[in-house]
Amino acid sequence: MTRGFAGLLLLATSLSLGAAPLIDFPTANHAILDGRPQDFFMYVNRDFEGEKSQPWQGGQFGYVRGPVRVGSKVLYAQIHEGIDIKPLTRDAAGNPLDPVKAAAAGKVVHVSREAGASNYGRYVVIEHQWGGSPFYTLYAHLSTIAVEPGQAVGQGQTIGQMGFTGAGIDRPRAHVHFEVCMLLSRNFDSWHATNFPGSPNKHGLYNGLNLVGMDPAKVLIASQQNENLDIRSHVANQEPAFKIGIPARPTFDLIRNYPWLAAGQPANPQAWAITFTRHGVPIRVEALNQPLQGPVALWVKDTGDAYTYTTKGLITGVPGASPRLTDSGKRFAALLAWP
Repeated sequence: MTRGFAGLLLLATSLSLGAAPLIDFPTANHAILDGRPQDFFMYVNRDFEGEKSQPWQGGQFGYVRGPVRVGSKVLYAQIHEGIDIKPLTRDAAGNPLDPVKAAAAGKVVHVSREAGASNYGRYVVIEHQWGGSPFYTLYAHLSTIAVEPGQAVGQGQTIGQMGFTGAGIDRPRAHVHFEVCMLLSRNFDSWHATNFPGSPNKHGLYNGLNLVGMDPAKVLIASQQNENLDIRSHVANQEPAFKIGIPARPTFDLIRNYPWLAAGQPANPQAWAITFTRHGVPIRVEALNQPLQGPVALWVKDTGDAYTYTTKGLITGVPGASPRLTDSGKRFAALLAWP
């Protein structure tokens, strides 16, 4: 995990000044730019194999939680789809005082004021139009919210205050959970009702199951380095980890929102192959010239570990064996072209 942060520091060595960056820090805490990740990422409370610790690495993005021992190795089974940013100021009781700001100009599309409505606690989602496509920033665990759905916000505008609402967080670990996401489908409500009957969807399109996050720290640093950052190239240049095939349907919403994912591909193929990062971010869509009866796992990068650890649990199998979609993988693939 520390090697991953070292890569971020290399990106930050030549930050440029000038026009406003595509995306800016959501709080005044910029400690990762000074080589102080321990002062930027909020720690997690870990109890593994009888040893208790509070590693700041658990506040990073990616597979940084849920350690499990597999043979002689310790793997991290739980993905953290955002970053947890520490407060800089607290009152006498230890409550955080940091304002949380819009990381980029956009429109507020979701406000969840009910602290117990999700693990996010009180949270806000803002939609941004970058490169002709919708991207989303999410700000969670807020104590108060200062914006309303439909409101236009400017970069740096205060949208709320840091807090500790939501599951698994207390006053000492108060932070803002920050995500940079893509939207999987605008038909999510129907998919959710079919796959989770009896479980109300209180968040519409902006349910965490419909937002797939990339590493916000990398986006923040790359944007500080280059105010003309092309988010499409940033997405496309991420490392591929697995590929899923789905039948071609007119409801394939992903390439409506992000047509550049399928640049150069025929418009009406028999099926589509979608390449994802190990965190589930779609980075490329390719036409297939043979039909598929349903979604299938096509490929997983061989890391030496069971596939479930590098595919968000969407694919099962071991190196050398044919990959297979798990039940959650089948639901995920169905969402991409639902109904």
